[in-house]
Amino acid sequence: MHPGVSIIADDTRSWGLETPGPGLLLHVPASGRWAQRPALHLDAFADYRIRLRGGGLTLLWTRIDAYWDRAIFLRGTRPPPEVLPRLSAPEVRTVEAASGSEAWWEQWNWRVARALVEAPLPVLHAGHWCLRPVRAIAAEKAERHAVSPMEWGFGQPPMPPHSLAAVVQYLCVWKEDWWENAPGQRPGAVLGLRGPSSPEAGRVKSWRKHARAGTLPPVLLMYVDILAKWLVLDGHDRLHAALVEGVEPPLLGLWPFIDPPRPASSVREEGALFSADFQLRAGATPETVDRVNRMLVLNFTPGPKGTVSRAWPIPGGRETWREEITARRRRAGGLPGLDDLEWAWLT
Repeated sequence: MHPGVSIIADDTRSWGLETPGPGLLLHVPASGRWAQRPALHLDAFADYRIRLRGGGLTLLWTRIDAYWDRAIFLRGTRPPPEVLPRLSAPEVRTVEAASGSEAWWEQWNWRVARALVEAPLPVLHAGHWCLRPVRAIAAEKAERHAVSPMEWGFGQPPMPPHSLAAVVQYLCVWKEDWWENAPGQRPGAVLGLRGPSSPEAGRVKSWRKHARAGTLPPVLLMYVDILAKWLVLDGHDRLHAALVEGVEPPLLGLWPFIDPPRPASSVREEGALFSADFQLRAGATPETVDRVNRMLVLNFTPGPKGTVSRAWPIPGGRETWREEITARRRRAGGLPGLDDLEWAWLT
C-alpha cells in the first residue's frame, strides 16, 4: 500500500442512488505520484472540449454545447490500458462469502481498493474517492438532463447506471441530443472503453460459467460527472458475459467527491420549492417525483457530498485539439454519423 492513502468505511447516509452493499472512502494525498496526472484522466480546453486520456493515448474526444443540450463523442483508435491486473480463477475462489452478501461486497471492496492504490497505471488523483456497490436501473427510469440550475450544479451525487447493453455496440463516433431526452442518452449511461470480445472468446466463456453459477466478480465503473456517464474501468468481458447469460452483473462504482460546507440560503430553498411546485403541477409522474425529490434533497441538505470531474489543460490548447480531430478523421477515411457541419463544430 502506498503511504499516505487512507481507506475507511463509508458512512454516508445517502448518495442518492441504490447501493446494495457497504462501501469505502479513499483519501488520496496531494503528494508523491498522486500529485501528477493519473494514467487515466481528463484534459480540457475552452467551450467544453474534453478528451479522455489513457496510457498516453486519447481514448475519447467530446465536445458539449454551451447550452448543455447536445454533445458529440469520437473514439480514438487504440484500446485503453488495463488499469487493474486480470483476475485469475484462484483469486476469484478466495472470496468465499455468498455472492451479493455484505461480507462478499466487503471483501471485493478491499481487494479493488488496494489494487487501485497499488496500480502501476493509477486512476486515482489527489482528493476524496468513494468505492461502493451500485445497481443499474432501466434507462426509462433515468432522469433527463437538467434544464435549470435548480436541478443541476457541480458537486451533485452520481446518477444510477443504466443502458449496460450499449457496451457491446461500440460506436466510433456518435452525437447525443440531450434536449430530446432519449433514454439511452440520459445521465448515468454506461460507456465501454474498448470493443467487445466475441461471446465465444475464452475469457468471456469462462465468465459466462461464473455468471450462470452466480459467482461473477463485480465490474468496476467510474462516474465522470462532466460527461454524465459511467466508464467501464475493469471487467468488460465480465459485463459482456452477464449480458449474454441474461443475468444482472454486480457493479462496483468509483467516483471522486467533494463535501464543501454550504450555508443555508432562503433564495436557493424558495427557488427549489417553486421549481418543485411547477414541475408537479405539470404532471406528477413517478419520474417527475423522483427528479423533484432529488432536487429538494440537493438544495436543502446543508453539506451534501457530490461528485466532480477534475481535468488538466490540453497541452497546446486549441491547436492540438484541431490537429488531433483532423488526423483522426483522415485516418478513418470518413466516419458515418456526422455531417461536415458537425465535424467542423467538433473540431
